[in-house]
Amino acid sequence: MNLIRRRRGNLLLHKELRQRLATEYRYAATKMQESPDASKKLFYFSVFFGEAQRVLNWQWVRDIALIHMVTRQVHAQITHTDPSPAPVLPIKWATVFEHLTQTASDLATYMEKTGNEDSEEELCQILGRFAEIAYLVSGNGSYLYEKGIIKL
Repeated sequence: MNLIRRRRGNLLLHKELRQRLATEYRYAATKMQESPDASKKLFYFSVFFGEAQRVLNWQWVRDIALIHMVTRQVHAQITHTDPSPAPVLPIKWATVFEHLTQTASDLATYMEKTGNEDSEEELCQILGRFAEIAYLVSGNGSYLYEKGIIKL
């Protein structure tokens, strides 16, 4: 198997596994973009942590474990925050799903790179945006959004 290596020579991921993630992530991100329904967007978003977990069964890579944990937590946070009592949380759910979809597409683009031009900083930026989206739908995150401290 061909290996993708970071600039410093550290093993990142087998080329075939990275391609698998790239293909699945792009498909899911495209389906998220095409769907107007929030529950469908979340359904397709689950591909991000599900596929990462499958890849970890073949090769342990810390970055993939991080992608798995962050995307799974984002999904859980959004799933467990009921948007039906909308007046309680001042967030705009359409905005949440718009940013979730864009960030999912950014992660798909990151995985589509050959591995030579990827960077830990870029991955941290993407995962940080996911964390921000998840935090936004929490009580305190919603409060900070209302105060204008968190801006998407």
